[in-house]
Parts: sequence; structure tokens; C-alpha cells
Amino acid sequence: MSPLDSTIDPTGLGRDAAIDLGVFRANVSILAARAVGGPLVIDMTADAYGHGLVRLAHAAAESGVDILSVRDQGDARMIADAGIGIDVRCWHTSRFSIPPAGSGIAAFGFGMELTDGAPAGIVPVMTVSAPVLSVKRVPEGHGVSYGFVYRTRKETTLALVPLGYADGIPRSATGSGRMAINGRQYPIAGRIAMDQVVLDVGDAPVVPGDRAIAFGPGLEGEPTAADWAECSGSTAGEILARIGRRVPRRYIDREVAR
Repeated sequence: MSPLDSTIDPTGLGRDAAIDLGVFRANVSILAARAVGGPLVIDMTADAYGHGLVRLAHAAAESGVDILSVRDQGDARMIADAGIGIDVRCWHTSRFSIPPAGSGIAAFGFGMELTDGAPAGIVPVMTVSAPVLSVKRVPEGHGVSYGFVYRTRKETTLALVPLGYADGIPRSATGSGRMAINGRQYPIAGRIAMDQVVLDVGDAPVVPGDRAIAFGPGLEGEPTAADWAECSGSTAGEILARIGRRVPRRYIDREVAR
């Protein structure tokens, strides 16, 4: 895994979206096994659902994907300009429809919520995290964030994390969203702000520098994009695609045994 590079994040706050190309390829292999007799199509809508169009198009071509679908000609040109030798179909010009083998966002780790779930073995590709910037011990009844809609029920520790709705964290998840630190989930205390959230970590020994995971594969206790979709009334695809430019994409490439 490539280390975090502070020069990648112009804010210097350590926001990070780790994109695991090895997991993506493993997901594609599962979909390829289901596409017998037809082309394997991967949906690359919305900058590959926030994962990075060109990098994921390269990985898809290397993995034997037959067709990439996009929704505008600019994306198709971007893939062609990158020298990626793969058939690209644009929804609005070819009336192209995605066959079941490539439906939804399964290659990125999720199913089509309105039709079916992801095939067995599919794992989410993106992990969004940021470091805890500060911690503060506060008494019972302490008001947190705008309007003090959240007040602590007992003496507790609050942890400040620099991820907010400007980074794609849905403000509608105020009161229900959670993030994980060291494998344990904690509730967001108060309203989700533009640039930050506050977590109520109770008596846990959380310290500045610990990484707070907004969402990931869900294999080590962290929430997934599907969890955020459920608590914000949206979809996993929306959660992934809305992660903003202030969260730098960092590409890793692990071997995945399935």
C-alpha cells in the first residue's frame, strides 16, 4: 500500500480516498464469470463513480472488460486520448443499455439497489478517511456543532475530523451517520458541517493522528457507502460519486485472494 503523501492533499489536512485496483480487478473477474456468452460491460458514469475515470478505465482494459459505458462524449474522448484500447459506448448517442452482467456499480463494490444486490464476493473499492485533528474532554450537557442539536449525555471525549459536506459527506445523515476509528464505530455528534464532523468517542483512547474512516469495504468494522446511503436516504452510487476534489484519490494495488 502506498503511504499517505501530504503533498497530494493541498489542504494539508490528510483527507484520503484510497482506491484499491486489486479489489477492482477481483470484482471484474467475478462479473466476467457471470458474463458467459455476452460482453462484459462496466459502467464508468460520473468519473467512474468518483474513483477516477482514466485510472479505472486502464484497469478495466487490463482485466479483459469488453465495453465501458459512459454518459457523455467528453468521457469517451478522455478515455481515447489516454490511449486505452477498449470499446466505449455513450448512453446518449448509441441508445446503449447495460446488460445484466455489467449492471449497476458491481465492479466498484455495490449492487443496483432498485433491482438486485451485488454478486457474492464483490468488495467495495474505495475507502475514505481523514485523521483526527484534535480531541477534547467535555462534561455532560455540552452542546456540539451548529445549533447545539446534540448535547452530550455524560462526560465524554469529542474528536474533530476534517471531512464535511463539501467533501461529499451527506448533511442529511446528521443524527445517524457514523465513522470508525481503530475498528470501532462512533456516532457523529451534532450537525455535519461544511469542512468537518465531530465524533463522540466516549472514553475510548482516541488521539490526534488516529484515522477516522468514513466508509470502506466494511471488513474491519468501518461503515460502507451503503450504510451512508441508508442513513441519508440516497444510494451507494450517489455516496461514491459525490466525494469531492478536496479528497485526493490514492491508488493502491493489492493482490486479492478470492
